[in-house]
Amino acid sequence: MIKYSKSIRRSTTLAAGILSIVLTVVPAAIYFVMAFSHMTGVLETEGEINARVVGALVVANPKMWEFEELRLKELLARRSTETAERRVLYDLKGQVIAESTNRMLPPLLSKSFPVYDAGHQVANLEVSCSLAPTLMVTALLFLVGGTAGWFTFFRLRTVPLRAIEDAYRGLKQSEEKYRSVYESLNEGLALYRTVAGSGGYLDMVLADVNPAAVSVFGFGRDDIGKSILQVQGGLFAPVREALRGAPAEVSLELTQEGAGRVFTVNAFPMGDGMVATLLEDVTEKKRSAEQLENLAYYDSLTGLLNRRMLLDRMEHTLGIAQREGLKMATLFFDLNGFKPINDTMGHEAGDQILIEVGRRLKSAVRKKDTLARLGGDEFVVVATLDTEDNASCIAQNLLRKLAPVYEVGGREVFVGASIGISIYPDDGATPETLLKNADIAMYNAKKPGIEFCFYSAQMNQKLQERTKLEFELWMALEREEFFLEYQPIVDARTGRIAAVEALVRWMSPERGRVMPDAFIPLAESTGIILPLGEWVLKTACTKLRQWLDAGGLPLRMSVNISGCQFMRSELCRLVEEAAEQSGVDLALLELELTETCLIKDVEETATKLWRLKGLNVSIGIDDFGTGYSSLQYLKNFPIDHLKIDRAFIRNVCELPDERAIVDAIIGIAKAMELHVIAEGVETLEQAEYLRHRGCDELQGYYYHRPLSEERLLEVLREERERLGIAAGAAGGGEAGVKDVAGGNVEGSGGGVPAPPV
Repeated sequence: MIKYSKSIRRSTTLAAGILSIVLTVVPAAIYFVMAFSHMTGVLETEGEINARVVGALVVANPKMWEFEELRLKELLARRSTETAERRVLYDLKGQVIAESTNRMLPPLLSKSFPVYDAGHQVANLEVSCSLAPTLMVTALLFLVGGTAGWFTFFRLRTVPLRAIEDAYRGLKQSEEKYRSVYESLNEGLALYRTVAGSGGYLDMVLADVNPAAVSVFGFGRDDIGKSILQVQGGLFAPVREALRGAPAEVSLELTQEGAGRVFTVNAFPMGDGMVATLLEDVTEKKRSAEQLENLAYYDSLTGLLNRRMLLDRMEHTLGIAQREGLKMATLFFDLNGFKPINDTMGHEAGDQILIEVGRRLKSAVRKKDTLARLGGDEFVVVATLDTEDNASCIAQNLLRKLAPVYEVGGREVFVGASIGISIYPDDGATPETLLKNADIAMYNAKKPGIEFCFYSAQMNQKLQERTKLEFELWMALEREEFFLEYQPIVDARTGRIAAVEALVRWMSPERGRVMPDAFIPLAESTGIILPLGEWVLKTACTKLRQWLDAGGLPLRMSVNISGCQFMRSELCRLVEEAAEQSGVDLALLELELTETCLIKDVEETATKLWRLKGLNVSIGIDDFGTGYSSLQYLKNFPIDHLKIDRAFIRNVCELPDERAIVDAIIGIAKAMELHVIAEGVETLEQAEYLRHRGCDELQGYYYHRPLSEERLLEVLREERERLGIAAGAAGGGEAGVKDVAGGNVEGSGGGVPAPPV
């Protein structure tokens, strides 16, 4: 180190000296030479020009030029550059004839030029310029170069010494860091020295170990100097065998018998006959890896395969079925009745049922079959078959296994299942296709009386049609293809139109006129009913306001609200927005709800209904008698109207049971002071019977079919003309609403009026 340091010092001193001299002298010298050459050239040029100019004056005035001092000075003062110069014209005797000069600092650089007249020299022109600026800049450059040279010399002189010191310091720090890392490593580090052993083999003798190797891996200080075959009972002996003929690093995984511990050993030669072995206890890592594998490929609740592993197994089974010419069945399970149990008894009870279902299915399938849980209450069984009949037997056997009751929380519950079956190769050639088709078949098995169902192409076609219809519904909303029709509701005593029910229709460019029963169920299941219901509500209110502004009589506008819209949307806010946008009096708005949506969450339902009543909106129960009819909600909910379902009206005059139901509904409604409306009235006999039983309003084809807006306005105008009511007398106040609803119109008869022509 010292020898190399002196050599570096001498070399850098010489190089620094030369470089500093060059930096000091060369720039100043170069500048002075270039500036001096430039000044000399300028002087020669200016002198020759002025000599010629003066010569021209001499030629023009051969006898008098010596006395033209002013003109000579003017000629001498002419310059093509801005450089300060001194110009003096001497005669041959050396006397000054004319002079033009600037103030200049010495020393001066001068040049003399002869002036000729007819080939004879008659005078001399001397041109001078100052060298002082050039010398000053040269001196400045010399100083700057000297400073740079000194700095360069200093840096080049000191850098090698600092480099030597830094290298020595870095070496020392590296050694300290190595020792610190060596001592603090969590992994065990054992150093071996290779020595010649018996039989010509190289043996490895332990040279050093770090504290982790002692405390974690059981090395002892007394092991130093022992052969690797003797340390730890020869546990690490395979390292010596692995290093033979392998100059690079080798990695091994060793298991310590009895203790159940797993080690990884990385051995690498270090040179000079030394070998380092890095030891790591990976027992916990191995266990964690196994747990992660279970999480990645197995369901954590039931221990069955998950979707990822199922697809892998299906690929394997498909390969076997293809090679051996077998069929493969994919049975897709979905539990029936599981969601109510999960909702009412809690998720813990649901988990217990899923675990029991998994246990029963596991006991029912063959060892070569694959059983998996996809999530929720969905399970899949994959089995190879000889014939498709085997799939039916498997499905029936699995259903029998699932049939017995389940004991959860001290209660007995029943859980069934629906199974969809797809067969390879008839229904698909990939796991994804088979699963999808089995899922489609499973939904078809949900129909009453069906427990399992085989996939068919018609099912997929129906699913595609359903998907297409859903897309068309969304597009219909954007394209404004929906419109409203209105079915009048007449007063049973007077025959006057008391209200109209807004009915949504769809005019599709592809399908033509589409009735609600073809798209409303899909709209409710997909959530399209929410924006559609909002559009119906706001459009109905806007139309009603337009009719009133045009002079129409006040009448109620009845709007159907689906259960999905009632439970999931902010209905009160929508009603307020509709009233604000249209300006309609909410006393003219009636919302019709079904019994089913009222009983889902009684407390929340009551809260929403009372908020609607606070807005002065009428609330009616549609299709009363077909759902969960209960006097309790009629008592506790703010209901204004009951609409008897058309199913009871159809045969009310023929069947005593139907008459008894209708009479009971009307009697209950009257006892509770509720308004009763009968829908589906199609004959005079039905109308007369309902009127005599006290039904307040009637709706049906006997009176009016659903009408377009234009036709409805014509009917209302004809009715107003028939009753002799002037358009200007039609009021929009609350009194008008009560007159229409109650039928208090003078001159109306007590019998059932004939239907309009």
